[in-house]
Amino acid sequence: MLRTRLLTAAVALPAVVWLIFAGPLWAFAGVVVALTALGLGELVAMAFPERPGTQALTVLAGLAFAAVVVLDRPDLVGPVLVLVIVGGFLFALACDDLDRGVRQVTHGLVAAIYVGFLLPHAVSLRALPGGERWVFLAIAAAMAADTGGYFAGRAWGKTPLAPRISPKKTVEGAVGGLLGSTLMAGLVLVLLPPPGYDLIVALIAGPAIGIISQAGDLIESMLKRVYGAKDSGWIIPGHGGVLDRIDSLVLPLVFTYYLGAGMLFEIVGV
Repeated sequence: MLRTRLLTAAVALPAVVWLIFAGPLWAFAGVVVALTALGLGELVAMAFPERPGTQALTVLAGLAFAAVVVLDRPDLVGPVLVLVIVGGFLFALACDDLDRGVRQVTHGLVAAIYVGFLLPHAVSLRALPGGERWVFLAIAAAMAADTGGYFAGRAWGKTPLAPRISPKKTVEGAVGGLLGSTLMAGLVLVLLPPPGYDLIVALIAGPAIGIISQAGDLIESMLKRVYGAKDSGWIIPGHGGVLDRIDSLVLPLVFTYYLGAGMLFEIVGV
């Protein structure tokens, strides 16, 4: 398994680095939208395995959110949200089993927002001044958290972190992931400092990405456990599905976007 994962990474990483630093924004956006569509498909397949109609409507709702983000139309977030919620409840009203219908709407809305709205923030991040460096910071730190957590957990892991959700994850692994993301973020900020980089960014970026990337991993593990799935899919050798690979990247990309755009400091009043 580890060998397959390493081979996949060796093939994929150069393409990812090229896309981040040299690829045109439209190509980057196209790949993100494609991953969003695949991730939505995987999530709805787990949530509604025998309901293709519900799957299709949820994917369309998620892609509507994705379009709003990719096209940079925040004024349309409200209308799309209203349309999705009202359409969803009208769908529930038409169901013979109202309880099942309402549960499908809530699960579908979670899928549409979690994947369809959040993941395309990678495009917003890439579009910032020096956005390629911000994207690289988020992805490199999140991957370092994943790698640090994996090896620290194997070497020293004894204390369960969230046994109900992911029995193999340990507190020691989480600490290793936090150290990995912090060191990687520091290295990236020294070698490829993005515009707006300052001491505050240096202090919070690595630890914050380490925490939320591992939280994203646990969120996907929780969803798979609820839906009774081992992997979200099979498309990436050694990694499972698209969601299995991007689960730890979604939240760091969103966080780094608001960090790089300066909105995070406005929210907290710094």
